Amino acid sequence: MVALNVITFCCERFLEIFACGMSAERSQTPTQMGRKTRTNWSREHASKGYPSRKSAIENRPMITGIIVSETLEARTRLTPLIAVAVAGQAIGYGLSVLLARRLSFQEFEAYVVASAAFVLLATFAARGTEKYTLVQLPVLLERGEWGLAKGFVRFGARRTILTAIVTGVLLALWSGWFRNSGDAVRLALIATGLSLPAGASMHYAVEVLSAMGRPVRALTIFKLFVPGLTLALISALVLLRVPIGGTVAVACWGVSWAIALALMVRAIGRAAPGALRRVTPIAEPEVWRAGARPFLVYRLALALLGQSGVIALDLLQPSAVAVGAYAAAAGTAALASILAAATNRAYGRELALRLNRRDFDGLNRARRQRILMLGPLVGVFICAALAYPERILSPYGAIFAREGANAFRILAVSTAFSVILSLAPTYLKARKRNRVTYVIVTAAGFGQFLLLLLLVPCLGATGAALAHAVATCGLYGVSALMAHRELIDVRKNLTIRSQSETGA
Repeated sequence: MVALNVITFCCERFLEIFACGMSAERSQTPTQMGRKTRTNWSREHASKGYPSRKSAIENRPMITGIIVSETLEARTRLTPLIAVAVAGQAIGYGLSVLLARRLSFQEFEAYVVASAAFVLLATFAARGTEKYTLVQLPVLLERGEWGLAKGFVRFGARRTILTAIVTGVLLALWSGWFRNSGDAVRLALIATGLSLPAGASMHYAVEVLSAMGRPVRALTIFKLFVPGLTLALISALVLLRVPIGGTVAVACWGVSWAIALALMVRAIGRAAPGALRRVTPIAEPEVWRAGARPFLVYRLALALLGQSGVIALDLLQPSAVAVGAYAAAAGTAALASILAAATNRAYGRELALRLNRRDFDGLNRARRQRILMLGPLVGVFICAALAYPERILSPYGAIFAREGANAFRILAVSTAFSVILSLAPTYLKARKRNRVTYVIVTAAGFGQFLLLLLLVPCLGATGAALAHAVATCGLYGVSALMAHRELIDVRKNLTIRSQSETGA
């Protein structure tokens, strides 16, 4: 615990030091920050004698300076998040490589399949509440609606824990009854079911802490402490020469989830405002269920897009090598996804607050800042993946590297595409464009299902990667197009309304 606090303290202090003169702005409350939005900036200058549109044209150098300054501030704010996420992903990558080399093909397949099942069920357990938290909770806290905020946190926790317990027990029972007794996957799935309540609760708690304005601490526990402790446990077993299988590896994850959950609950208690602790909770379950539903559909579809390739290979492709090769390719390509995971915790919260203030100009600037920051990193990643796939996969072993090279090329491109556009579906859900979201994710999921049935039996890991890439690029591409058109229409309507009010 002391080590965790030291790591988190260093990350937060690094942010303040690196920010130099911007620390004062970081210390402001959300309400104070709201006074500096682009909308109020325009009103202030309009009151001085010239319209905001004319001012924007005549003072373009000044506006360019503001954008550059905000881009530098965005880089400063996100550097610790990306650093923690990169370190955590590196630990997870090292753990995956260690298990790929220490386990037999069958045991590594069991670990991979159990991990895929865990991701799917942990995503389902919160039923959309965890991502809805990033949209709803910051707004409630900014408005000072403490009773609703406390009720919302309790609602999400209760919903997640109960669902996780039920689905975990069902998974364990199904594995015990319907999988062959000698199947290595059977025991690994049972271990997954037992560890699901703690793991799913952690997935919810990390979003609560991020929504309370502590994304660095949340990411440190979630991305650094959990995989780090798991790696330490497995390394200790290796040093003690204890036989390790897929089930033992899954059990180590379960222990790490349970310990990290205790740390996360403690961090949430310390981050919560005093008024939030004293107030009587107010519950609006029907409203919150309806608000979380689009996030559930999207998150579950996204989890299916990411994990159904492993499950399809387990069911349709008898080769354990194919499953391991796809897992190696997907795990390595996922190194790029940490950019989205880290930045979205900050930008997701900012998106919700700017939408609540109807600051669409600021929202558009934040989108450009994110693309300018991530674009060069993503470009380097794609070039390396296309040029040296086998060399990049070589830590997993020659067999997995050779079998998974083409799959890695495909997954690297689709992952990079999704990283750049990952906030587009969040924008649609925050704007309550539920029908559009449902149609897009349903079409993507159904398309991947058909492609898996067609491609996996004949192409193995490469076929699973192709199915995933087509579905993922389609989902994010269409979502980005719809979000862009929506933003243009909203800004046009606001301009027309502003001009009519000025004329009146």
